[in-house]
Amino acid sequence: MRNALCIALLLVAPCVTAQTVTVELDTAVLRIGEQTTVTLTFSATAPLPTSVAWPVVGDTLTRHVEVVQRSDMDTLIDGSEVLLRQHIIITSFDSGLWAIPPFAVTADGKVFESKVLLVDIRNVEIDPAQGPHPLKPYYVLPFSLWSWIQAHRTPIGLGLLALAILAGLLVYLSRKRPTPVTEPLAAPVEPIEVRFTRALKDVEAQRLWQQGEHKAYHSRVTDLVRGYIEERFHVPALESTTDELLHELRLSALPADERVQLENMLRASDLVKFAKATPTPVENEQLMLGSLRFIAATAPTTTDRSHEA
Repeated sequence: MRNALCIALLLVAPCVTAQTVTVELDTAVLRIGEQTTVTLTFSATAPLPTSVAWPVVGDTLTRHVEVVQRSDMDTLIDGSEVLLRQHIIITSFDSGLWAIPPFAVTADGKVFESKVLLVDIRNVEIDPAQGPHPLKPYYVLPFSLWSWIQAHRTPIGLGLLALAILAGLLVYLSRKRPTPVTEPLAAPVEPIEVRFTRALKDVEAQRLWQQGEHKAYHSRVTDLVRGYIEERFHVPALESTTDELLHELRLSALPADERVQLENMLRASDLVKFAKATPTPVENEQLMLGSLRFIAATAPTTTDRSHEA
């Protein structure tokens, strides 16, 4: 990944005229366990290399020098110069003068090496005249409920789980069994002829045509007749025209005489509803009487009801 980044940033010119690798230490004298930073820099001036292979830094630089942290590679562009830089934090726990071997950077197949670094790791100085320090007093930590819970979390968790299971079992055993609910018997359905006859009587009681509402009167009466036909003979009467309805009824059980009577009523009402014809009082009364007679004459017989059941 680092090599690819270097290549992408340096692909701006064909070859190199000046390339150097430098390495610096923040401090070369450390006490055991202290840290210092190694700065590795590769510089190139235009025209720049087409490929750069950066040294791979592991967990140690030598047997005595350990790597604590490695930074990502920084790329700095200053005019015609490009710098690639990485910071490496090192430490050592062995006293002595240790050499850090050179770092090798390969640019366009040519190897450039940094100088050798020396790091002086020194022991911590102890003044024998001061003698040993006295032991610090024994310190007792105060009781902490949270620390105690963390230390005993396994048995506490098992105990809580057992209590939850026991509580659930008690609730299940003490739960009252539901009382069976007896559904009320459905009310008997009224015969079709009773329902539609009552509906026609309600329309008659409204005295619509007596108030000049001839169209509303004829619409409500014929809609009830059509609804009766749709439920009684199972044909789409409400959404059909008069001609379509009469055509459908030719294949039904409706007697021919009743079909003729129905046709006369529907066509007379169509003139009132669509042609704005004004019926006479006798015609209005005949529409209601004819509708009632039609329902009474075509009401289902006992045999018809048993077949439908």
